[in-house]
Amino acid sequence: MISLRDNADYHGFDASSLASAYSLPTSWTTLCASNEATRQSIRERCPTAPGVYGVVGLDRDFVYVGQSKSLRNRLLSYFTGQPASAKVRRIVEEAKYLVWESAGHEFTALLRELELIRRWQPRLNVRGNPVRTRRAYLCVDHGPVAQAYLSAKQSTGERWTFGPVPATRQYRRSVSRLNDCFGLRACRRSSEILFSDQMELFSQLRDTNCARGELGKCLAPRATACSQAEYRDRVEALVDFLAGRDVAVLHRVEEEMQSAARSQRFELAARLRDTHEDLARLCTFLQRLREVHRYSFVYPARGRGGKENWYLIREGQVMAAERRPCNSRTARNCLKALDAVFPRDGRTQLPIAPENLDMVLLVAHWFRKHPWELGAVLSPEQARGLCG
Repeated sequence: MISLRDNADYHGFDASSLASAYSLPTSWTTLCASNEATRQSIRERCPTAPGVYGVVGLDRDFVYVGQSKSLRNRLLSYFTGQPASAKVRRIVEEAKYLVWESAGHEFTALLRELELIRRWQPRLNVRGNPVRTRRAYLCVDHGPVAQAYLSAKQSTGERWTFGPVPATRQYRRSVSRLNDCFGLRACRRSSEILFSDQMELFSQLRDTNCARGELGKCLAPRATACSQAEYRDRVEALVDFLAGRDVAVLHRVEEEMQSAARSQRFELAARLRDTHEDLARLCTFLQRLREVHRYSFVYPARGRGGKENWYLIREGQVMAAERRPCNSRTARNCLKALDAVFPRDGRTQLPIAPENLDMVLLVAHWFRKHPWELGAVLSPEQARGLCG
């Protein structure tokens, strides 16, 4: 049997960036010649506790990393002889070793899974894998002929910025539909613009040579078809929608869809349905980001060996993990971490970096799925008080 410990290049899962103060031992087993023998090895060695697991290939690179509320049951499910999906079949085909690390709480396992995916970038993981996912900010210019677009960089002050959001085809399509629904231009920024209230004496309307303008999807500022005030009102309406202050456009599109369906214009109804779905998806996503920005607290959760961990969450981002203080030394460590994460001077809002979006979504999903857990959280001041 080849031992993982015999390979100097193999380091297991490595220490956790959130829990560097204490060790997280890793266990492993080698796959056997038959599924039944592998299942027997898992039954003998793997606990039923929550935790993370890694599937390691013959080259000792991670093929896949996952988490489960019951490590033993999850790993056993891979070797039933009837894989549930093509992806599971591929994972099993490439597997040579199984590695796992138990955790005292499902939330701990979820965070650890995300950390390991970001660190090791297993080729069969998509969610959280920095080489498989891209993020972008949804931006709206501050200028007189603003438009919505995606940008890899955060705002520098000359635009409104929302997100970050996944830079997928779905969200790029949503941005295009935003410009259509609010009548904003999609032409090059270098295009000459002349509003109707800027027309010279005896000037006439210009030909836009733009299908969007002719279809009514753009106010056509290039053709002097709208005033600067009219265009500005549309931009403000778009910003209000993205900020969650006014979602009337969703109701308007839905009413137009139902009207088209009643008049048996089914192709138009289908296009409006797709538009509504894209805008609603974007609206829901941004709403969740706004909600999680309010999550700034200490979340106590059971750790390994029954000991309690404190997760320091600031505006939806898990910034540190500490053992609940039990003596003067651990109390000092907790106070130091609390002051670093929750500064007493009331520092301004913490922006969400694109690489932290998956963590923020994880936190939002956890407390949306387990709302009663919010009743157990501590404010920073309550946590400081428990540190003595």
